[in-house]
Amino acid sequence: MDHFTKVSLTAAVAAGYVLGRTKKGKLAIGLASLVAGQQLPLSPREIVSLGIHKLAQNPQFAPLIEQARGEVLEAGRTALSATANRRLEAVADALEQRTKKAAAKNHPHRNSRRR
Repeated sequence: MDHFTKVSLTAAVAAGYVLGRTKKGKLAIGLASLVAGQQLPLSPREIVSLGIHKLAQNPQFAPLIEQARGEVLEAGRTALSATANRRLEAVADALEQRTKKAAAKNHPHRNSRRR
């Protein structure tokens, strides 16, 4: 690296550090994109999306992306299954309670003998 590149890189890192410490992350990313010669969006969602697309284009990251995708899908399936089970159990419990109340109304003597 030549001297000018080293100085530019050091200045960029120092500016990023200062802006990061002062909670000016969007400004730091904007300045970094200007220095790099690219116009990046300042929305965090758009930045993450752009980063994911750039990583997906790199063949070294393809296995990691597939692994993460599989893990996320499995976690989603597990969460969906758990939610469905809880809701179905709640419906079953409600039906059981209604059945017991209906049986108690239809046969009041049967319930009083059991107590």
